[in-house]
Amino acid sequence: MRRFAVLLAHDLRLLRRYGIIYAYSVVVVMYAAGLFFAGQYLPDWAIGVMIYSDPAVLGFFFLGAMMLLERAEGPRLALAVTPVSGRDYVLSKALALTVLALLAVLVLGLLAPHAQLGILLVGVALTSGCYIGLGILAGLRFRTVGSYLMGSAAVLTPLIVLGALAFINPMPGWAMLVPPAAQLRLVLVGIGAAEAGLAELAALFAMALASAILALWVGIRAMDRQMGAG
Repeated sequence: MRRFAVLLAHDLRLLRRYGIIYAYSVVVVMYAAGLFFAGQYLPDWAIGVMIYSDPAVLGFFFLGAMMLLERAEGPRLALAVTPVSGRDYVLSKALALTVLALLAVLVLGLLAPHAQLGILLVGVALTSGCYIGLGILAGLRFRTVGSYLMGSAAVLTPLIVLGALAFINPMPGWAMLVPPAAQLRLVLVGIGAAEAGLAELAALFAMALASAILALWVGIRAMDRQMGAG
């Protein structure tokens, strides 16, 4: 636990040193200003898409930026010969970036008049975990910022397209088995743009949780191999 706490503190320093916290803050301020001044003219689903894109897209890209900047400084070479595991590395970054996402979404959620913050925050946390796990794979595969951006777009585009299934009303059971659709639907329910009964809500949470666990597990396994532990 102490080792993980040290690694988490290190990642938080990296977020500040690399300017990621400031960049994230600028994006949140822009989103919040848009909702404050134009929110009454936007449909609720548009706010949901805006919130969903925060942990999904921005967390994914910021994670890649962290990993590429780390590669330039070479700390993973040092980590490979320390007791730090791939699990420590991945979960530390997942926690740091998810906390940022939750703080951002909390601000945006407070501007949504019908938000159910409990559902919204849990949905965002699970979405963040899933995309961070996928981001680890992308960060290990690509070597330059340009290749990462192009490769990330290729990964994210079909996922975002599948997320459109969340707008089907009523949402069929098979669509709930599609992780991006389940994640976005949770966000829509969380801001009051969609409704879900208890059974549907349980199914959405189960799929979002399963996809987050699977993506993080795959990311951890990949990082263990990178560090020579797997």
